[in-house]
Amino acid sequence: MTVLSERAEPRQPAWKIVVKILLVLVLLYFFLGGMAMMGDGLKTLGKNPEYDKHPPACGVREYRDAVYEVFKYADNPLVGLFVGILATSIFQSSSFTTSFAVSLVVTTPLTLHQAIFIIMGANIGTSVTNTGVSFTHVRRRDEFERAYGAAIVHDFFNTLSVLLLFPTEWLVWRLTGKGLLERLAVWMASAFYSGAPTGQKPTNFLKEAVEPLVRSVAWLLERGLGLGHVAASITLMVLGVVFLFAALLLMTMVLRSLVMKRVERFFDRVLFRNAVTAYLVGLLLTATVQSSSITTSLAVPLAGAGLLTLRQIFPYTLGANLGTTVTALIASFATSADTPAQAQIGIALAFSHMLFNAIGSLVWYPLRFVPIGIAKWWSHQAARSRYFAVLHVTLFFFVLPAVVIGLYWLFG
Repeated sequence: MTVLSERAEPRQPAWKIVVKILLVLVLLYFFLGGMAMMGDGLKTLGKNPEYDKHPPACGVREYRDAVYEVFKYADNPLVGLFVGILATSIFQSSSFTTSFAVSLVVTTPLTLHQAIFIIMGANIGTSVTNTGVSFTHVRRRDEFERAYGAAIVHDFFNTLSVLLLFPTEWLVWRLTGKGLLERLAVWMASAFYSGAPTGQKPTNFLKEAVEPLVRSVAWLLERGLGLGHVAASITLMVLGVVFLFAALLLMTMVLRSLVMKRVERFFDRVLFRNAVTAYLVGLLLTATVQSSSITTSLAVPLAGAGLLTLRQIFPYTLGANLGTTVTALIASFATSADTPAQAQIGIALAFSHMLFNAIGSLVWYPLRFVPIGIAKWWSHQAARSRYFAVLHVTLFFFVLPAVVIGLYWLFG
């Protein structure tokens, strides 16, 4: 039973409960809109029409060219891993990193083997979003410990999977000329892909739902306030952060006031009643919203409020990890690539992503006491000293990858 089961259940009028539930849905919409605004603000920085009209002075690189340059350092597997971590941490989207990797495999000397290490890094980097979300609980020590633990168990699962599969992939490649994931992914892609596009990519209903909010804010910044493309993109990103954290803070407050025994029972005995159910909820929800960052982030305030335990969230996280690869796989089968060879590369990368998470789940769920134990200890240290948590996020997701890439650029 979860933490809040011992609390007294306050009696509230039915109309007040309905209003609070509607308020949670509205705040959830703004939370999702904030995430979309952050991503759009970052991505549109690379689509700067002002650059084509007025090229920058000598020595200043175009944003897109700089990103491509960073990805090109991935010819070294270790650097490729950190490129995946850094790119996904910055752009808050493993799909973005995967798409970039596919385009580079097709258009540059970067190989499928090297791109697989980028995908491994993207898996780690995608957990920065829900880790950041847990900081909305930082003012309450016990609440922050639960929320932070629920967030970083995703991080530690991905890190442990990389520690297992990175050396395996590299060693098999050194011995046989092709890595384990590469061999399996290429075989699966050739077996399942007929060489012709199978239709349109699946519609992202979540993105379409928040698109009016994002477009309205972008229009207000560019047309209403007259900001330039770069200034508007940066402002959109900052406003996305504000929307996300404000919505989460308010949503946590409302959820806390809605914590009644029957609400807790719904999560405890229905959605998360056992590992299989939790796994399927994570998988199906992520396949629906097409983002594991969103799915895992939604569970963080529930853990902070005491509605869910770390053991309940862990299989849910594994399901979310696999769910995001299912969506990418469907999209890759509906590819609009110019040639069958290009399409097959995208499908092979999608399969390698799926295999990475499937193998990781098969290994670490039976040994779940390892990632859960590390997450509990780590979150306890973070609750004792908030600086510990800040250093973890800053160093692990941004500083360390940047240092490794920088050292390779200087000496590699």
